[in-house]
Amino acid sequence: MEVAVRQAVREDAQQMLQVYNDFTKQFFGPASRTIKNFRRMLRRKDNINWAAFDDQNQIVGYVHAWFDKRHKRGEFREIVIDSKHDFEQIARPLVEKVLNVFMEKRVSAIVAGSVRNPGFEKLFPKLGFFESESNDLFMFAILNVQKFLNELSSVFVNRLRRVEGWNGLIQIECEGNSLFLQKDGENVQSIVRVNRKVNLKIRLAREMLIKLVFGLVDSVDMRKRGLLNVETVEGFEKTDRLLRLLFPMGQFLIMDHW
Repeated sequence: MEVAVRQAVREDAQQMLQVYNDFTKQFFGPASRTIKNFRRMLRRKDNINWAAFDDQNQIVGYVHAWFDKRHKRGEFREIVIDSKHDFEQIARPLVEKVLNVFMEKRVSAIVAGSVRNPGFEKLFPKLGFFESESNDLFMFAILNVQKFLNELSSVFVNRLRRVEGWNGLIQIECEGNSLFLQKDGENVQSIVRVNRKVNLKIRLAREMLIKLVFGLVDSVDMRKRGLLNVETVEGFEKTDRLLRLLFPMGQFLIMDHW
């Protein structure tokens, strides 16, 4: 079936509500939304909403996304497709429209998550998203690795401040992009590479970076299994202590927006 897609407007609120109600009844029971919820969603400027229409100009699906201007991050919050139609066929052109918007806004990363929509696991991996291994809870894509590393620098700096009795230089390298962290007593900072020896170099792919940052895997276990490339002048006891402080497990709670 051929569908037409365009940006959703406030006049689409009633049809979007109907599609949403039909979807929720089939998947997890009656919902409590009203048309006011949709009008509010369509009114907010930081929301990105696209709808798909059949040849009768009836809405058969929509996507609701959000642009976090402060952190330059894009987030897919909702994809709802009429259950009488093929999810991927309707959802893919909607998602591609939102991805184009995110690209224009030069986001550094995109997240998509829902535990109630099985179509996510078919659609998003084909578009370059990595899926978590913990209950299929969320998917996350890094578009600009260096920018993402830079945004994480303050997180790593705060974590390194907790390290006692160690000073040195750490390099986190992801697909040719690097973040350098220097600790000298209480002074911890992200720096531009200087001509000095690196005490600990962590080399990893963006998929592993996502899993470590969101606490989905044990960094020490990944090192021991050869899935995390680590070069160190420290003993492994100290190295493993640094890894666990940089990448603690279970630090993030991923919220479901359905």
